[in-house]
Amino acid sequence: YPQFDSVNTTTSEGYSWYHALQAGLQKRFAHGYTVGVNYTFSRFTEATDFLNAGDAEPWEGVSSQDAPHRISVNGIWELPFGRERRFAAGAAPALNAIIGGWQIQGIYALQSGFPVGPFPNLFFTGNLDDIAADNPTIERWFNVDAGFNRVSAQQPSFNVRTFPLRIDSVRSDRVNNLDLSLIKNTSLTRGKSLQVRFEAI
Repeated sequence: YPQFDSVNTTTSEGYSWYHALQAGLQKRFAHGYTVGVNYTFSRFTEATDFLNAGDAEPWEGVSSQDAPHRISVNGIWELPFGRERRFAAGAAPALNAIIGGWQIQGIYALQSGFPVGPFPNLFFTGNLDDIAADNPTIERWFNVDAGFNRVSAQQPSFNVRTFPLRIDSVRSDRVNNLDLSLIKNTSLTRGKSLQVRFEAI
């Protein structure tokens, strides 16, 4: 069919699956304390891309959104000042509006980094387990001497690709995040209140 330079089609043959163990613990203490801990251990695998246009099935490997470990800790503390609190329980309404209703809230999250990629088509003669760097830096995030052919004149152009799109052990930096909030609740009239939040995210 010389009148067509290309014919494109879309098929629905990709698939993915996610397995996870999720655990959570929450404790409500007296005196306005609440603490929660959540942990997820998971594996996200997908087959949605082809290594070669003529492949019979998509490449199966780790997903770009895979994060094997995630732990988060959250807590809130209602400061013990103002009416019905430990300190200044009999405060006048004007004073209670200033010192009462304060809360401190925090959320800490630590999560594995996502897999780096996709890697381009390249010649590799080493061991995939040697690609991850022991101490990755911005200048050298993975081991470029693990078996990569880095000669420009010898790069692949017409070949059957076998090198994977992503490598499980080569990941972006992990999430190490702390969010803090200082909250002030003030009662205005019956059934109405005002909340002011100071947040560091």
